[in-house]
Amino acid sequence: MKVLLLYWIFTQATLSSFTGLSTLPLIRHELVSQRHWITDEDLNAAVLVGRSTPGPMSVYLVSIGQQVLGWPGAVAAWLSLVMPAGLILLLAGGLRPYAQHQRFKNAIRFIVLASNGYALATLVQLCQAAFTHWLLALLSVCSAALLLRTRLDTLWILLGAGAFWLLVSRLLLL
Repeated sequence: MKVLLLYWIFTQATLSSFTGLSTLPLIRHELVSQRHWITDEDLNAAVLVGRSTPGPMSVYLVSIGQQVLGWPGAVAAWLSLVMPAGLILLLAGGLRPYAQHQRFKNAIRFIVLASNGYALATLVQLCQAAFTHWLLALLSVCSAALLLRTRLDTLWILLGAGAFWLLVSRLLLL
């Protein structure tokens, strides 16, 4: 029964979001805050593993499912990822006449803005769990600044930040 509940949680998250990490607030609320099936640290690790792999942006849900219930959880998460796309394909033909109406466009904009606000609130909570030292927060800000201000490849910034943190944590015995 737990696998069916996990499938339902993931399905709710994928049906109520548009892309990428926008499913994270609902997933965190259900799995970390409400049911205590995983911790914020587990969620951060699962997102890191899922986002490190090639493929769709929401594939991190499979990693979270595996973290919660092993392979049955990973399969439940995968099924919840592919089901909304099938539903959208079925509904797309019926919604096509409304796509150019201003009220329809405004409703979509509102949903996107609301999900971004919800995602930002979750991001703050996950950052609090991830930044266990002030140097990690500083390193993240510097990495973001490098990403935004230079043409350095993301991979080099990540490798540099990782190497810097390993060196600092070994020298300071963190």
